[in-house]
Amino acid sequence: MPRHRLRDAVWASLHAKLAAIPGIWKADVAALRRFVEAVVYVLRTGLAWEDLPERFGKANSVYRRFRRWCQQGIWDELFERGIPGDELETVMVDATITKAQRFASGARGGGAEDVGRSRGGLTTKIHALVDRRGRPLCYLLTPGQAADCRHAQALLEGVSFAWLIGDRAYDTDALRACGEHGVEAVIPSKRNRKVPIPHDRVRYRTRHRIENLFGRAKDDTRIVLRKDKTARSYAGFVSLAFALINIQLCP
Repeated sequence: MPRHRLRDAVWASLHAKLAAIPGIWKADVAALRRFVEAVVYVLRTGLAWEDLPERFGKANSVYRRFRRWCQQGIWDELFERGIPGDELETVMVDATITKAQRFASGARGGGAEDVGRSRGGLTTKIHALVDRRGRPLCYLLTPGQAADCRHAQALLEGVSFAWLIGDRAYDTDALRACGEHGVEAVIPSKRNRKVPIPHDRVRYRTRHRIENLFGRAKDDTRIVLRKDKTARSYAGFVSLAFALINIQLCP
């Protein structure tokens, strides 16, 4: 099966979630699948919209519908409907930087659009929270130079858990204070901390699962190399990629 084609089981899961989202024209299931597969094709190959193969329909029409879904939050809702509802015991937090091409800057209106300058040039950072199996629960975008620890609280808000796993970038007193609420932080101490705080090394070894998530997401060219001027469009691709990963990882 071609890489851009969705397997029937994957499409069935996506279609069930889309059917529950109001405001989507979905009377023609075949046309809806063709549109979603067109977006998946762009997500995975990274090609420009105008180079979309003719079998997917008019490229401009597909792009305009994709943008409408971004602005209406439909891709975000698709991702949220696939978030596992298991009781959370362990969560992991981390962030990854993605390169932004030079034409990803200069959005209309002069907004920053979560593109910043770091050592690698123009970059965007994806902050994510995952469960113990590495399934994404939520994410947010920031400019690439943003510190990881400053955005962890926004990811953790409203989430109940017993263990929080993160790398040294999250070794802050504010995050460790969550231990006062019965949460244990599994975070190695920074080298400049005067009194190192021990952590559960065995449990910390599972942190590779959030790295695996970023590895899977970066298999998609539109994620690893941002071409979108607006954060809203880039978030649409991230939400779709995470929705597909959750379908893959859910039993």
